[in-house]
Amino acid sequence: MRKHLLYLSLFICLGCADKSKEAPVFQLLSSSETGLNFKNEINSTKDFNILEYLYFYNGGGVAAGDINNDGLVDLYFTSNQASNKLYLNKGDLKFEDVTDQAGVSGNSTWSTGVTMADVNNDGYLDIYVSQVGDYKLAKGKNELFINNQDGTFSESAALYGLDFVGFSTQAAFFDYDKDGDLDMYLLNHSIKNPEVFTEAESRKKASDQGDKLFQNQASEGLVGFKDVTEEAGIYSSIIGFGLGIAISDINNDNWPDIYVSNDFTENDYLYVNNQDGTFSEQLETRIQHTSRFSMGNEIADLNNDGLGEIITTDMLPSDPTIWKKSVVEDKSEVYKIKLGFGYGHQYVRNTLQHNLGNGQFSDLSLFTNSFASDWSWSPLIFDMDNDGFQDIHITNGIYKRPNDLDYLNYQSGASEIRQKSMDELEEFLIETLPTLKISNYTGQNLGNFNIKNKAADWGLDQPSYSNGSTYADLDNDGDLELIINNVAQEAFVYKNTTDSKKAYLKIRFQGPEKNPFGIGAKVMVRTGDQVMTRENFNTRGFQSATAPELYFGLGKQSKKIDQLIVIWPNGNEQTLTNLDPNRTITLDYKSADRSVRTAQKPKTAQLENLTLPFEFVHKDDEFNDFDREYLMPRNFNHEGPALAIADVNGDGLDDVYFGGAKDQAGELWMQMANGEFKNSPSTVFQQLARAEDVSSHFFDADQDGDQDLYISTGGNEFPEGQLFSYDRLYLNDGKGNFRFSPSALPQIGSQGKAIAIEDIDGDGDLDVFVGSNIVSGAYGKNPQHYLLINNGRGRFQNEITQRLTSHENLGMLNSAKWFDFDGDGDQDLVMAGEWTSVQVYANNGSGQFEKLANEILDANSGWWYSLSIADVNQDGKPDIIAGNLGLNSKLKASEKEPARLYLNDFDDNGQTDPFVFHYQNGIESPYATRDDLIKQMAAIKKLHPDYGSYAALKGPEDLLGDKLNENTLVKEAKTFESKVFINKGNRNFEAIAMPQEAQYSPIMDIIADDINQDGAQDLLLFGNNFTFRNDYGRADAKPITLVLGDGKGNFTHSNDTHLNTQENWGEYRSAGKINIKGRQAYLALRNNSAPVLLGNR
Repeated sequence: MRKHLLYLSLFICLGCADKSKEAPVFQLLSSSETGLNFKNEINSTKDFNILEYLYFYNGGGVAAGDINNDGLVDLYFTSNQASNKLYLNKGDLKFEDVTDQAGVSGNSTWSTGVTMADVNNDGYLDIYVSQVGDYKLAKGKNELFINNQDGTFSESAALYGLDFVGFSTQAAFFDYDKDGDLDMYLLNHSIKNPEVFTEAESRKKASDQGDKLFQNQASEGLVGFKDVTEEAGIYSSIIGFGLGIAISDINNDNWPDIYVSNDFTENDYLYVNNQDGTFSEQLETRIQHTSRFSMGNEIADLNNDGLGEIITTDMLPSDPTIWKKSVVEDKSEVYKIKLGFGYGHQYVRNTLQHNLGNGQFSDLSLFTNSFASDWSWSPLIFDMDNDGFQDIHITNGIYKRPNDLDYLNYQSGASEIRQKSMDELEEFLIETLPTLKISNYTGQNLGNFNIKNKAADWGLDQPSYSNGSTYADLDNDGDLELIINNVAQEAFVYKNTTDSKKAYLKIRFQGPEKNPFGIGAKVMVRTGDQVMTRENFNTRGFQSATAPELYFGLGKQSKKIDQLIVIWPNGNEQTLTNLDPNRTITLDYKSADRSVRTAQKPKTAQLENLTLPFEFVHKDDEFNDFDREYLMPRNFNHEGPALAIADVNGDGLDDVYFGGAKDQAGELWMQMANGEFKNSPSTVFQQLARAEDVSSHFFDADQDGDQDLYISTGGNEFPEGQLFSYDRLYLNDGKGNFRFSPSALPQIGSQGKAIAIEDIDGDGDLDVFVGSNIVSGAYGKNPQHYLLINNGRGRFQNEITQRLTSHENLGMLNSAKWFDFDGDGDQDLVMAGEWTSVQVYANNGSGQFEKLANEILDANSGWWYSLSIADVNQDGKPDIIAGNLGLNSKLKASEKEPARLYLNDFDDNGQTDPFVFHYQNGIESPYATRDDLIKQMAAIKKLHPDYGSYAALKGPEDLLGDKLNENTLVKEAKTFESKVFINKGNRNFEAIAMPQEAQYSPIMDIIADDINQDGAQDLLLFGNNFTFRNDYGRADAKPITLVLGDGKGNFTHSNDTHLNTQENWGEYRSAGKINIKGRQAYLALRNNSAPVLLGNR
């Protein structure tokens, strides 16, 4: 295998902690207390090391299970270079090493994962150990230890056809074809050079070393398994670096599905069971993005809705000092190349995919702050404190850190390296790899995806190099212990000391003949209005497995359990009621009945998709702003499509203008009496097709009684002042025919995203405010805005300087609306944008405006994208609804710790430098990496010659020194929450955060309307924004959100799962109400996609 220093650049990592004074939930037991003294020691040699084998420091796994049926859960640990160990539970958390007498030490020289399952259907758990074999010094094959029921085991992998030789990570046993016996998925990993990636289609080329699916032939009366990988539709190529596997019924059809985590470039796999012995890989149609270096994974229900969330782990550090010194995201150019090769969107962070129940998932890892836990391996979801909500534990750490940037730079440039022989060089490279122990991550689940890091509070913050992990009730007291396999440290056994007043229920299974432990059974427990769901699949985390039993924490309650329902793999069911808690019960398959569950009717939905009566599809161009301005957080070249709705031909029917992208002419669709629409081709729009429409509005510009069309041009590609950057006015002849009026407007060359039209001076004609959001080529600078006063004949003059105070400091505006906020009979202006507050300018009655000084509004600077006006509390005063970035973002902001933009030409090269800072662990830190900052400003390399000095930065002064001066423009964002600002009268406002579900993605446009027809204003929110740099990541978690108002200013999230389907996914830009054949509907436009039309049921 070719040795190359570049190998080291392809490893990546992360860590977390938090402090409080509560009593620890867990107590670390010493080996002298437990008798469990397992330690996975890894020793590098000349012939076998991290240069020869990329996963040299991945560590071992651990499996839990009662191997002698005495009611106590035993433990099996895998070792990479020494004997595996089986520890018999003797009670009272005392263990005995019975490895030798049991005959399960194994003959392999490199063990990885381990699973316990009853392979021969005799009611006793067997042990399957995955291995690395036939490679360098690793000589071995996967081993199956059949339980002899007398404390001994017989290695029988060859007999069962499971003696695979290659690069196995882990095995999962489950009944994929529902024939009653347990089949097996074998997760393997490639050893090809991960630097070299090919077209994603190469995943369809089978390899002997790829993943395997083995079908159990017991139902046919035969002993053993046969390879059905190809016919079942499982990928088995050399580009798969499989590190994690989870089995779960992800779509609630009572058939087991498969999730596979792949390291490096290859996508993860989500195999949906076709119910005919085959699977369909559907990841990219169900999940918007994944971890880039996916390691372990886990599927379990986090919000008690009966649906399994998917967690995958990655390598992003939570400690900012480590983060800044580590290899993280691909450069934009590489990211784009990978997308072009057919790979999906991937980011270096953990993901927490919320199961929406309609086949779609939304990543909430950034919202829950579980996205960064260092070099992470084994995620487990289980109720750690018995409060009824399943918590999250993630192991992390790596014995040698090959992603430290200072190390990589030193090794590639040090002169002493070039003087060494190859053997000396290898030894030197390995010995000088940095080492750092990290505390594992513990996330307490407080319900509804409110996750708090409790590692320190719960006694789980011991620094370690932790890998495989499992949980089990080792002492049968009703709470779950935590067991962890470490490198170069004794294994951790944490005793759970949860308050005994918290109730529990433990479930064991007596399954059918060929599945005695009931693998695949699903259990639902209801107490009051709380329903908890667990699945009996036991391969979990990383290279590890749990015991085949289920645990339910019930919180502090003494009531009986209302109902328990078990659904066996073949669909048989049993329902138990009025159960006593605090005990272990065994569910017997023989007591279940064959039943067909009545599908629950979905909650009544207010809206449904309507058939589109037009064929417009927005087709954006590929100009990349980041090529010109590397550090801007997002590009501004994908602001469309624009939307305008009005009756343009006087027939009483709503017509629609769809704004085009660059080189795509806008289209006018005319409604006919039957509700159909007809495209009205117009050469006038074709003539300026090169101009990109970012905002469009119908209004009567020339007071002739018809609807004219204002189009704001943008795209950020053309410098200001060029022909295709100017706004346009098209005059209507009353019949829907338009002509371009080139002299109607002054030359407006900035990207006017915030357009608001109203008669502001009381002269009977309509005037136009044009708010811009970007200066082309100079992100962060305050663009020019316009207040266009109508002369009554459709000709406009810019009078913003005369009429609006401090207009030059309005900022980067995305939205503006006119409203009479103070009830004085004239129209005032509200506007908002990125790095701005929500600003209100009061009209003095004659079209002169002055900014309202208001503490609430001024304190809410953010990244605002949209505004709407409605009286949400029915007090007769208009309120402001404002769409912000949301809280599901890597960038965080608060009043005490705002995000900031520092803008100046710091290196005097004629190009402004936009440096974004945010707080990490109380320190104001640059968001961009050192490499990215150097690409923007080369002088930083001298100011901070290595990554260590960069990581030690304590603020912008440390980064920029005396270059940070009075000429630096500083902007802040103090909140990213979307909010409603209630108009309290007397020029006062009250800020109310929108419901949590409205914070999952940026809100790009808002429709306020009485959607459920109860007399109160509801909000239909359109979100997602894919324009961010890849180190921020696409904001793609929720395209449509419906919140219902109560008429008092309060909003609750409505069931909108039926709206967030694959069909409706995308990034929305504009929306409006439309009447089609007498029916109220809502039309929403997506960037680079077709529109979506919604209507009341």
